[in-house]
Amino acid sequence: MNAVLLGYGTVGKGVEILCKNVEGIHLKQVFVLPEFEDLPYFSNDGKGMVTADDVDIVFECLSGTEPANTLITLALEHGKHVITSNKATVSPNLERYVEIAERTGGSIQIEASVAGGIPFLDAILKLQKLEEIRGYQGIFNGTSNYILDQMQKNGMELSVALKQAQSMGYAEADPTNDIEGIDVFYKTNITNMLAYNTKNDTIRKPIGITKLNTEDIKMAKANDKVIRHISLSKQKDGEFASIIAPAFLDQGHYLANVPDNYNAQLIYADSFDYLGYFGQGAGQLATAQAMLANAIDTLENRERKICLNHEKKINESILKADWIVRAKKGLKADKEQSISENESYYWFEQKDATIIDTIQAFDADAMIALWV
Repeated sequence: MNAVLLGYGTVGKGVEILCKNVEGIHLKQVFVLPEFEDLPYFSNDGKGMVTADDVDIVFECLSGTEPANTLITLALEHGKHVITSNKATVSPNLERYVEIAERTGGSIQIEASVAGGIPFLDAILKLQKLEEIRGYQGIFNGTSNYILDQMQKNGMELSVALKQAQSMGYAEADPTNDIEGIDVFYKTNITNMLAYNTKNDTIRKPIGITKLNTEDIKMAKANDKVIRHISLSKQKDGEFASIIAPAFLDQGHYLANVPDNYNAQLIYADSFDYLGYFGQGAGQLATAQAMLANAIDTLENRERKICLNHEKKINESILKADWIVRAKKGLKADKEQSISENESYYWFEQKDATIIDTIQAFDADAMIALWV
């Protein structure tokens, strides 16, 4: 099969490297910005590349939503097999991509858009055909996990750990998407659609890690807890709910022991209780191998079809949890006393509450995290 590659950044270069290892795939051309054009292999004619009659597979690993969305749409309209790692584009558009692919005979494969090199979405697609997935939880962002790991192991301030993550290439110059949970928001939205076989119903805005400080780390350690940034989702009676927030986990919890920039997930269902996944959630070759795994599925005619034929709605009342809230002294909260305090802060526990209940009970500027 002939293929073209959209984007020649970190992941794009990884796709080019690994394509050489796959018999049956010939990478014809790479789409780049005009200033990097070097015909004929490198070209800025993206529309021509994705509509060419002799092209079967389109690898898309551009940054941002455009021209990625336009080129993916055009490729699918021409019946191509599109393989993408672009969660920012997939999250709001997957429903439409699936509809186009069904109409034209193409396909959309997105393994690399969530959890990088971990075959997490492949497991989700397989398992949800056998039984209802009750939910999942996981660490989906290596940058935030690295920062929290350094804060806890080495006592670093968040700003110092962030700079170190940037120097090591784990964080972008603008780290907002990582540390504010936007990256995990996209991935959770995508996972929900596949896990619950449903059209998109936008989840609540994420809570990032930026309000955490070394006092929270000390408080967690004093209570035998480890702080991780997680996505937690549950399905019940045809409805679902998801939370993205920092979590104070018991030290023995599966996700509490995920080091450095690694990712990990747990999937819950009745037949097996839970299954765990662990590995590199990003990076050049880890992400590229997920894209090539999808390409091999296309070569061997065994793609996992994405079906979004339900319209399940979010019901946040099905996801209640215990919350830990840290606020400065003087905060008016619906609590008589804190569970812990020091010279600067009180920590309160909000038991068996939804996130909206917790937000309404405390000041908007308070640090709010799951207490698991």
